[in-house]
Amino acid sequence: MALLKDALRASGGLDLRRQVSQYTVHMSLRGVLCSRKCPSAQLKDLVVEGSTDQQSLEINGFSAVDRRALYRPDWVALEGPDGQLLKQAKASPQELRERLRASTWDELQLAYYVGYSIWNFIAVPFVLAEPDVTTGEPGPGSVQLDSWRRLEVRFPPRVVTHSTGQTFYFDRDGLLRRIDYRSEPEDTRIAQLFSGHQRFSGILIPTLGTSLHIAPDGVSLAKPSLIDIEIFDAVFE
Repeated sequence: MALLKDALRASGGLDLRRQVSQYTVHMSLRGVLCSRKCPSAQLKDLVVEGSTDQQSLEINGFSAVDRRALYRPDWVALEGPDGQLLKQAKASPQELRERLRASTWDELQLAYYVGYSIWNFIAVPFVLAEPDVTTGEPGPGSVQLDSWRRLEVRFPPRVVTHSTGQTFYFDRDGLLRRIDYRSEPEDTRIAQLFSGHQRFSGILIPTLGTSLHIAPDGVSLAKPSLIDIEIFDAVFE
């Protein structure tokens, strides 16, 4: 598929991606979704260590300097100083995702949401090349700015993400600019916008991301932002 090939090439290519197995990212995450769902959330200075091969993250500085969150699709945990286990939850990915429908979150629910959100942020567009991820390039849609091209994507159950079906928009250079989806926990339409693309260890990723509600007209975006992600530095190895 031409668009996916262009996106993979622009981001560094599959060959380079396959040469790395992990990454470390210094970043911040803020927004009204986290602050409303879990008022104790403090996510402004995070050091995230992740795997490129599987959905696995360690989020250092989660809610406190000496704490970290551990994320897997079927398990989430919080650790204190010296690796002391504070709390954990183990269940199927479907059950852990279902728990996010609650009007308020505890820190484990927040860690689960943040974990899969960050992993997806770093994994795109490479995860789209997995053999069990279905992609299709339709014609122009309602959001067609600056000659953006659309990629309709359907994820398999093994990939924990915001929604099974999503629409990806790439610019003429193959850079990811927007993702539209219906948030399954919130049952609302969301647009995720991307900018500030930079290369780290040869791999191109956006350093800025913001998530906004899509208005009923299907085009307008409503503030305030639900989630803002900013990446300060990253290393792939």
